[in-house]
Amino acid sequence: MAEVKLTLLDNAHNFLIYSLIEAVNAEEKPDIWKYAILHLVQAIELYLKELLRKEHPSLIYKNIDIPKDTVSLEYATKRLQSISKINFHMDDLDALKKASEYRNQIVHYEFSFKQESVKSTYAKLVGFIKSFLLEHFNQELDELIEKKIWEKIIDIIEYSDELYKRAEKRFIEENIEESLIMECRRCNQWAFVFQDEINTCYVCGEIDEVAECKGCGEYFYVDELEPLYWESDEYFCKECLRSLGDEAMYWADI
Repeated sequence: MAEVKLTLLDNAHNFLIYSLIEAVNAEEKPDIWKYAILHLVQAIELYLKELLRKEHPSLIYKNIDIPKDTVSLEYATKRLQSISKINFHMDDLDALKKASEYRNQIVHYEFSFKQESVKSTYAKLVGFIKSFLLEHFNQELDELIEKKIWEKIIDIIEYSDELYKRAEKRFIEENIEESLIMECRRCNQWAFVFQDEINTCYVCGEIDEVAECKGCGEYFYVDELEPLYWESDEYFCKECLRSLGDEAMYWADI
């Protein structure tokens, strides 16, 4: 029987192509979205490893002195930033983080999602990988996939864009202040409105709780804040807790 062997780059392309096909099929069968996300994140991880391999083959391993376990998506991103000086846009990092969370849920736990949110995240990731392939591999994404599949992927991207345009229209109609909108951690769109305690994403409909950090005055999702000490009713973000330092340690020991 003939041996099938794929290079690291070929393997990444393969995962990407399957993901795009699955995303198209998911429009009819939503449960397939889990495979589309899973395979897209895997493709991105392999592309990052390929960039590390081009720097030096040992860099794809978590411990370069023990070539056994390869780096994770998160670790590969950090290593590329520090060693290869590749700068990722904050929106891209947020989308990658959300996709990684989706993958962990799919593989290790129950997976539930709203179709609007998963399509929005998927569209952002496709946008990221399209520019990423062109910049680092001189490869056009649409050249890897059949034209009819790519046209349907464009529909998914345009669907996500349309949802955001509708959200922007509501911002104007309801006099929502830009400073009172934050990024939705479900769909990764800057459409979560916390003005007047609306606490709802105008793209995917996600409802969440928001509170003000007593240190910096910025707003965060409630579970991202922590009290300075036990039974305190004042909550702080992690950055402010770090800056408080000794005082936080003092109250923690009481």
